[in-house]
Amino acid sequence: MTLTMHDVMTDPMFARTDPTIEAGEAGMDRTVRWAYTNERYDIASFLSSGELVIIEGSALLGHMGDNEIIRYVDTLVDAGVAGLAIELVEGVRTVPKAMIARADERGLPVIGMHRRMPFVDLCQSINTSIVKDQLLVQVRTDTLATTMRTRLATARSAQDVAKILNEIFGESVAIFDSDGLVIAHCGPSIRPADADYPAERTLVLDVRKNGGPLASIEITQRNRLADGRIADRVDEVIKQVLPAFVQTQPRNAMLAHVLRGPTNGYRAGEQEINDAATMLQAIGLSDVKHLIPFAIAMDSVSSSIDAVSRCLSGDEEEDASDEDTIADVLEGNMLFGLYAAADGGDDKGPGSGAEFGSGLDTGTNPGSASDANPDPAQGGGTGKAGNRGDAVMRLKRRLADVAALPGTWCIYGRAVPSVSMLLDECGLLQFAAHDAAGLPGTGTVTNLLAAAPQRLLGIGHTRDAAGALQSLMLGDALPNQESLMRTLGACFDAGGNISKACELLEIHRQTLYNRLAKITELTGISKEDSMAWPLLLCAAKLKVAELQATEFQAAEPADGGQ
Repeated sequence: MTLTMHDVMTDPMFARTDPTIEAGEAGMDRTVRWAYTNERYDIASFLSSGELVIIEGSALLGHMGDNEIIRYVDTLVDAGVAGLAIELVEGVRTVPKAMIARADERGLPVIGMHRRMPFVDLCQSINTSIVKDQLLVQVRTDTLATTMRTRLATARSAQDVAKILNEIFGESVAIFDSDGLVIAHCGPSIRPADADYPAERTLVLDVRKNGGPLASIEITQRNRLADGRIADRVDEVIKQVLPAFVQTQPRNAMLAHVLRGPTNGYRAGEQEINDAATMLQAIGLSDVKHLIPFAIAMDSVSSSIDAVSRCLSGDEEEDASDEDTIADVLEGNMLFGLYAAADGGDDKGPGSGAEFGSGLDTGTNPGSASDANPDPAQGGGTGKAGNRGDAVMRLKRRLADVAALPGTWCIYGRAVPSVSMLLDECGLLQFAAHDAAGLPGTGTVTNLLAAAPQRLLGIGHTRDAAGALQSLMLGDALPNQESLMRTLGACFDAGGNISKACELLEIHRQTLYNRLAKITELTGISKEDSMAWPLLLCAAKLKVAELQATEFQAAEPADGGQ
């Protein structure tokens, strides 16, 4: 059990203050980790989230204007404070209107205390309740873990594990392998969501072996909800037992390794690129320029996995392609995959994409640099770059069917020409699926590039963030093409105006179109892509500026020009 702001209101000692909710009622479910009193304006710098801050008020609020009060509320919210309690007995008898308005806006509970009680007594009473609850939870958790270890020691199969968990928790238990197939089940079927009822609330655990996905365990929460600490201990015990009864899938382990992206989450190193290229070759996905990463989240694996599989299979005639394939792996309640689009055949004509070469391109092939290929907009062939766009549309249609299912949401990427760019995309995919501040909403199909700005802002050093953007959008081939880089830089400066870009470059309009067509082939990004094109231009501008700075330093006389 955790103490919430609602629970604080009924604390025996705190209730004697005759408390009232003055603002921020929407945040009354916040968990209180500790009760603390301090009248400093900069108190937020001393907090670590979850505190209930108790103040007398007159020494602080009596000397602040509205703007200062608003900033005070903002600092408390940003610090993760659970709530603010103000004594309204002398001096300050009402909560300032500016504080009420801001607290309501940001969901910060503000409690008015209308009778005086020693703050030390209030803090002691609340904190004692918190400590008692923590001790009780710890005892229950330790007892549960001991029981699980003792019982599971007798298990001889995955079905035994499911049966024992069912008996311990009194809940339905389903165990899936990394392919999403049920390998054990015990208890009543988990009820799927429908138009009238949401899916049952469940706990989904991701069981891994040697870092790779092994199984997903789903446990219903009908009788009681497992808080974070209990869920962690259950997870810990199961991971020690289940791997003995589930066969690892080397192909899925390699696929999951690629889909995790770079170790640092945003930019792949040379060894990582080589390892990923080898793994993709081993699992039959060597044509990297036709691979599109995606992720699907499910509130309930049991309720959704079969329907998700049917949607991804593309049963509808208008969306089906016998040559398109999907390689996916189940990790917890997330299905990560690569959509392998079989486009373009072996054609070698202009715009066919033959410039990429055969087999795996690890990102070091500079490609063609001529302006000879006609622009698709001017009647030239769309080639593989255009077909990659068609493949993305086919994937989006399938994901739209998935997102229409109750309790699911999807993220999709783009087809890129090299392993290095694919790994960077997969790193962004993981961030968008797990770490982004605002996860996609149920029923949505989201372009993973929507999470790129937030991911870049989270990188500690500006130089690393700029390098990550360039690697994600430009790859290794495009920066070697001086004319193409200057073209993108001019498009950035021209704000998308073709005529102005031509003037800056001193080239004919047709030449610009030809270069844009080659850029699309090298990156898979067209000028019409409103999500990716601005990021591409920004990355190119940063790279051009970096190259110009290097050239300037090289040309500067050693004596500083004297």
